[in-house]
Amino acid sequence: MQNALLFKSYVNIFYKGLKETDNFQNSNYSWHLDKLISSTSQDLELNLNYKRNNQPVCRFLDIAIQNVPASQSNISSSLENLKNKLNWQVNDNYKNIFSNDFFENESFVEIIGPTGLLICPNIRIGLLLLGKNVFYPSHKHEALELYNILSGTSMWQLFDNDFEKQNPLDNIFHDEWVPHAMKTIGEPVLALFSWSGMINKEAIPI
Repeated sequence: MQNALLFKSYVNIFYKGLKETDNFQNSNYSWHLDKLISSTSQDLELNLNYKRNNQPVCRFLDIAIQNVPASQSNISSSLENLKNKLNWQVNDNYKNIFSNDFFENESFVEIIGPTGLLICPNIRIGLLLLGKNVFYPSHKHEALELYNILSGTSMWQLFDNDFEKQNPLDNIFHDEWVPHAMKTIGEPVLALFSWSGMINKEAIPI
């Protein structure tokens, strides 16, 4: 319980820092951060039904946590303490559509959320883990989404635009129903993700 509460505290501080320093060109981005800060400032109940589950890509988790920059050592240390308790998942909407290689090299975990280790009904906060050389095809969802890259360099695409390189500590915001894709380029990627708004339906492939 204590490690989960520490994670909640550290991400609350992290999102407050973004709110203070980011220039808001999108009102939904500002609203999203407000929702994250408000929700992680509350007391949250431990999910007694939360069960550990691993996926194949978890073979990269240790090195991905080790590669988190020192400036985010609070988050990485909390993840180190939580890593053996996490319920890693795959999106069933992708099954029979995306390749087997994708499912060997992608997974996400909800740490705070409706079914997370800490229960919160109106946001989801967790991790995305990608393997060394994987393509995550274009997909979309109604929820507002923010990715904060913790470790690994990768390429990210919005709509049909060119892929752009994203490095550790970069932030990527996806508005409602914005198509996006990503690919890794020789190293695993660990990202903090957050959802707000319509959070109860998983992404759908395009």
